[in-house]
Amino acid sequence: MIEIERKFLVTSMPDDVDIPAGTRILQGYLALDDQMEVRIRQYGSQYFLAVKEGSGLTRRETEIEISDRQFQSLWPSTQGRQLEKLRSRISYGAYRIELDRYLGTLEPLLVAEVEFSSVDESELFVKPDYLGQEVTEEEAYKNSSLAIHGIPDELSQKHQIGALPFLMRRGQLHIVIVTNSAQSRWIIPKGHPEPDMTRQEVAVMEAMEEAGVIGTCIPGLRSVCSHKGENTLSIYPLRVTTVLKKWPEMEWRKRVVLPAEKALKMISDPELAECVRRMVARLVR
Repeated sequence: MIEIERKFLVTSMPDDVDIPAGTRILQGYLALDDQMEVRIRQYGSQYFLAVKEGSGLTRRETEIEISDRQFQSLWPSTQGRQLEKLRSRISYGAYRIELDRYLGTLEPLLVAEVEFSSVDESELFVKPDYLGQEVTEEEAYKNSSLAIHGIPDELSQKHQIGALPFLMRRGQLHIVIVTNSAQSRWIIPKGHPEPDMTRQEVAVMEAMEEAGVIGTCIPGLRSVCSHKGENTLSIYPLRVTTVLKKWPEMEWRKRVVLPAEKALKMISDPELAECVRRMVARLVR
């Protein structure tokens, strides 16, 4: 089963939201790496073994029910990779918000998850005010990471949103890249999440401010990369409709519009270049 889910931090719940008592969850990890985890879970009076593949917004999950005895036999093997929480389900229009209140050493962490039927639907979701910073792409807020490392430091400055502006010239895909503010290396327009804006809206804003281009993001297309295993960058392709002659950051950034392969050679960060290369490959299919 493909799981499409966005995750948000919750600082406090308003008094007018009815929060059920919640179901107790015990969760432990038998094995995990960057792309796969094997987990056992006690959910109320039921027990499950699950394999999750991938990370971020879209993941593949295979889950089977196991017996109490099987769970108890496997539980000691998750020592050092366990967590406990209470899960409450809250109705919000057509959606169901799952609020997790972590217990033990993870208290008072509150995290909310919302599941969607498609990536497009997830992009259109307008969250209620009590859902705060989005941490869908933050590795430190994955349950497996919480079970091992505990509550993470504030990561708002470690998650960025980038735009990959592109256009066709003479039948060839061109992309727009810019320098950093010191004009020492070539990058793509990027910035930090904004609380009242969708990720695609941030990408559009950064493309205009840093690169002086106006356009629209392609629904459902996104690439995610990590810089040295720490900073996470979500890149959204932006179809350029207008290239401005003047723009807000033109005094301290250079801008070029080049065929994709030439532009890729100018990006010095190999992780960023590879992430952009993957997105370019999807655009030229």
